Amino acid sequence: MVAEAQSLGAECTSASRRASAQPLTEMAESRSRGMAESAVVDALVASPGQVAGLLAAEIPVVISELAGRRRAVDAALVEVTGEALRRDEESSAPDALARAAGFSSLAELLQHLLGVEMRDARMLVELAEATRSGRSLTGEPLLPARPAVAGALATARVSVAQAFMIVKGVKAAAVRAEPAHVDAAETELVASAQGATPVSADPDGIDEGADLQAAVPATPEELRVQASAWVAFLDPDGAEPRAEAIARKRGLWVRQAADGTVRGRFVATPEQGELLVKTLETLTSPRRTVACERTGTPGLGEATAGDDRGEPEEAGAGGLDADDGQDGGLDAAEVDLAHPDERITDRRTLPQQRVDALGEVFARYAESAHAPRAGGEAPTVVIVTTLAGANGEATRPADVPHLERTGTAVPPSLVAKTLCDGFVQTAIVGGNGEILKLGRRQRLYSRGQRRALAVRDQGCITPGCWKPVGMCEAHHTSRWVDGGLTDTDDGVLLCSLHHHMAHSEELELVRDHGKRWRVLRPGWQYRLLTRKRYREVKSRC
Repeated sequence: MVAEAQSLGAECTSASRRASAQPLTEMAESRSRGMAESAVVDALVASPGQVAGLLAAEIPVVISELAGRRRAVDAALVEVTGEALRRDEESSAPDALARAAGFSSLAELLQHLLGVEMRDARMLVELAEATRSGRSLTGEPLLPARPAVAGALATARVSVAQAFMIVKGVKAAAVRAEPAHVDAAETELVASAQGATPVSADPDGIDEGADLQAAVPATPEELRVQASAWVAFLDPDGAEPRAEAIARKRGLWVRQAADGTVRGRFVATPEQGELLVKTLETLTSPRRTVACERTGTPGLGEATAGDDRGEPEEAGAGGLDADDGQDGGLDAAEVDLAHPDERITDRRTLPQQRVDALGEVFARYAESAHAPRAGGEAPTVVIVTTLAGANGEATRPADVPHLERTGTAVPPSLVAKTLCDGFVQTAIVGGNGEILKLGRRQRLYSRGQRRALAVRDQGCITPGCWKPVGMCEAHHTSRWVDGGLTDTDDGVLLCSLHHHMAHSEELELVRDHGKRWRVLRPGWQYRLLTRKRYREVKSRC
């Protein structure tokens, strides 16, 4: 054993010497290049106006060197701001340090001394609060609230803007998520900010010896999208509550000015905004070749821009039994739709109805044969997800359904709604995320099936809804991702609003004894049975 250990030690020593001898020249060359770059930057800082002498290849190198110095200076600013916060905590009066210098707050002091906007000054204060070390009541040092960000910032590996975006995103996730999960999100976001993949990041931070130069660090905007995905993934309630809160803010406000011009503002949901921006980008982008098809006005029996030319024309057969969806033999046809308890009301405000209408106009235009083409495709909202994400069972951030262009997380109910009458393109993804095989883009309901639904339903089947066929979408009464059939017996036409309500479980689709689909409010069985019993008791009396 001793001889083996000595032999192994000798081999290791020899290998170590060979390995250390080989890169000596490379290390020396790298050090000399670094010293030369620093000398050039020192000369530029000391004597402005000398940039005209730089070679084209030197400009990116100089910018990189200056960026590193700026990160170091910003890190020192954050550290000094943190020290000011610590001293204010120990002071008996709030903002004592800033007030002694003639300012009302630390943010105002930073604003005037640094010559920045107030939002930038407040960003420094919030970042310093999250990354500064503290002390317990017994005097023991405490870790920063966001240690991974603090370490990367202190070593000038991330910028202030990157660090703030991570702190802001993690703060939103920390409200409802487990601390360990939030720490994992912070670590991966810091790794992304440095251009490292989650695989190359260890739990304690980025390996100092890792080669991060070949990767592209995430920008603050990209970090905001990534943090949003983490928030949606870590939230125990998923993306639905957030989507509902966003939907309540939507609206379109219009007014006519004295000069006759019409002015207004709007707030759209992420998916509405995605379609609006994509359509506008297709029409206005100078870097794309845009072509419009010159065809007749698309009708019920004509193909539109959204139709796949390879779809089968025949409608599917089969369907559900007449008693499906029934409870205790109750017939949905007996429900009195005029009763106040059964009325399906539109709870949207007028501005919300306006912006929904605007979004629908853009959606119908994007599907028409007159819609512009970019790369052969009409403007299309693309939702990226996995089967687990579509079922609301995401096990990792990549599973969370999100919009392709912006990365904004969307709820599974929107995925289910899109799968009903949207285009579906399957992709087989490898273990590291690369697409191995991309399937054909196709719509689940064929043109022939949609025409059959139009002839049968004549528009949205929701009681009181007037939306015609052209403003309706085909809906799977049984979810497609759960094995629902794509045939006319298992499909109905619903307008966009009631389609969304159906997938949000605000409406229930049920077949009556005559095999006709009915749209009712949930709990209709209990209400129908209660009224039946009341009438029976009243007749006996």
